[in-house]
Amino acid sequence: MSSKPRVSCLMVTANRKRIASRAIKCFERQTYANKELVIIDDGHQDYSDLLSNIPHSDINYVRVKQEKKVKLGELRNLSLEAAKGDYLIQWDDDDWYHDDRIRIQSNVLKKGADACCLSSSLTHIQNSEFEHLPFIGSLNGGIPGSIMHVKSKSIRYPNFLKGEDSVYLDSWSEKECVLLPQSLAYLFIRCYHGANTWDLQHFKRRMRNGPGLFLMYVWYRYFIQDLSKHPHFKLKGEIAEAIDQYISDSRKLGIM
Repeated sequence: MSSKPRVSCLMVTANRKRIASRAIKCFERQTYANKELVIIDDGHQDYSDLLSNIPHSDINYVRVKQEKKVKLGELRNLSLEAAKGDYLIQWDDDDWYHDDRIRIQSNVLKKGADACCLSSSLTHIQNSEFEHLPFIGSLNGGIPGSIMHVKSKSIRYPNFLKGEDSVYLDSWSEKECVLLPQSLAYLFIRCYHGANTWDLQHFKRRMRNGPGLFLMYVWYRYFIQDLSKHPHFKLKGEIAEAIDQYISDSRKLGIM
């Protein structure tokens, strides 16, 4: 195991113990062994009991005193400073990660890249209209929350309340940052649950980013009147299997 680079999974959280339990379970199941979970927690809930199955050496749990309102960018920078790994990967508390995520992305960095991220990820909107319609969402510059990169002493998040990870990804795009293909969208499921940093419209825009996707969305939504026939909603293979695992995990943990 020592021959493999250590990977730090960086989670910023506060008072979302139930939903964070899913991301922690995803960390436990990773097929890549040499890893640590860095948790920066500025809430009042204690997550210690969620970490009992993880070796003590693989946990770095930092409680931040609530003396003042700290912006998300600053908390993310605390996670960068606390990380002991060679590679760092964003591990948000309310998303879902495939068992092979660390292994696949770390292989890209071992080949010489400074960073990598997904060009597409799965998105699930947990409301009555879209709960049965998970879909593939894409961004031209990559999915910010999917980044893995080598440890850096200079690149940091801006001190923003939100949108900080988009600026951070842009900083890495000036290095050798590999954009992974849509076929790997199953590695990461972005979840809307109603208490996200971003609102519902932000998530729905992933259905129609860019002129081509907008026209396709309009066609299936308003003319065909069946989004399940949209190519980005017709999920199969590893992508469909990932959705099934995500739903199973969410139900077992009482999140859905």
